[in-house]
Amino acid sequence: MTQTDTLTSTSSVRYLALLAPCIAQALIALDYAIVYIALPTIAHQLTLSVSEMQWVISLYGLSFAALLLMGGSLCDKFGARRVFSLGMAGFLLASALGGLASGGSLLLIARGGQGLAAAMLQPAVMALLAQRFHGKSHNRALAIWSAIGTLGLISGVMLGGLLTAISWRTIFFINLPPGLIALWLVRKHYLQQRPDRASPSAGIAALVGCGAAGALVWAMMRYAETGTMDFLANQIAAAMLILFILHERFTAQPLLPQAIREIPGLRIGWLSSAFYMASVGSQFYAMTLLWQQTLQWDAVTTGLLFTPLALLIVTGNLIYTQLSKYFSSGQLLMCGFAAAGLGLKLLSVTPDDPLSVGFITGIILSGIGHGVIFPAMFAVGLKNVPLPQQGRASALIITSQYIAGAMALAVISLFLGEEPDITDWSDTFSLLSALAFGGMLVALCADKKYADKK
Repeated sequence: MTQTDTLTSTSSVRYLALLAPCIAQALIALDYAIVYIALPTIAHQLTLSVSEMQWVISLYGLSFAALLLMGGSLCDKFGARRVFSLGMAGFLLASALGGLASGGSLLLIARGGQGLAAAMLQPAVMALLAQRFHGKSHNRALAIWSAIGTLGLISGVMLGGLLTAISWRTIFFINLPPGLIALWLVRKHYLQQRPDRASPSAGIAALVGCGAAGALVWAMMRYAETGTMDFLANQIAAAMLILFILHERFTAQPLLPQAIREIPGLRIGWLSSAFYMASVGSQFYAMTLLWQQTLQWDAVTTGLLFTPLALLIVTGNLIYTQLSKYFSSGQLLMCGFAAAGLGLKLLSVTPDDPLSVGFITGIILSGIGHGVIFPAMFAVGLKNVPLPQQGRASALIITSQYIAGAMALAVISLFLGEEPDITDWSDTFSLLSALAFGGMLVALCADKKYADKK
């Protein structure tokens, strides 16, 4: 079996190979969302404090964002299949621990373990896709992977309520069967790579990078939680960021070598990722608050209302797959941001009337735009990155995404205040729209200078 199979073959083996990274992406996305719905029940049964409740949510995202660069470095050094297997095994172990937790401490350890394992899985997933699929088949694989990840996110919102009605522990145990299948598939369909002795070791550089990313995300989370700037968190974030910049500038073995940093497409990729998460990527969070807190709809109704948006995102993934045959990823990235920006602006007109023509049109445009942006930004960002460096490059793109997401969360909290009215919601969606158009300008640079040619 070679590692250059494409999706154009009629053999189902190609799709089985793609299934392993898709399952991993679905589990990463699902676990990010599913705990939101189950948290009140968990808190009641385990008698969690308010602080523990916040950390059950935050610890997964914080450890994930903080350790992505470490995971990417390990992936490049030891091979994508090995790191994927270790990450998935760790994720399943942490999920089992979460399901068996009898108190808040064990649950928090489990959530931190899930985040750490996800930080290993995510760059390994991207490296496996680059290892196995090439050219136009890689664009198709990215679109399918993106669609499955979206379904995982929405499934988390929808399944959270249903599984919690049975037992909150099932939201952790549900990861075990698909995770075991993914472990079997990756061993069967992907070759083991030899450790790259030339790759920089995941030592001080990775630790400093993880510390900087984690401190930035933590500072933004603290602001979103409290509504005020946390002096200690800000000081630590600034110090770690300066330390990381100095280390990368003067060390003989930087985490991100100059050869990687100078790849134009990668710069476009991580900038696009930041604008994506700060705009349409924050739409789920904003609409959840709008529907549950302002319009007073219950969690089940909110989850069901997200179903059309999820289907539209998948539709956008499929549109990207078809149009990538005729247009560059840079062009599609620009169009995706334009559609998302226009859609978010329409949502700002009548945010309190989900049945209005403007709101429905906004959902359609933002959903399809979202679906086009996500695979396009990875296609642009990773196109010219050598295979041995795909792990760190993809980790950089995703880290910028989570840092931007944490910053957007803090700014949205500032815009909304404690009791937001309709004007506040209009301003929030207008902000998200402006950020999407900012992403369009970044994509315009990708199209003019660095776009892949047909």
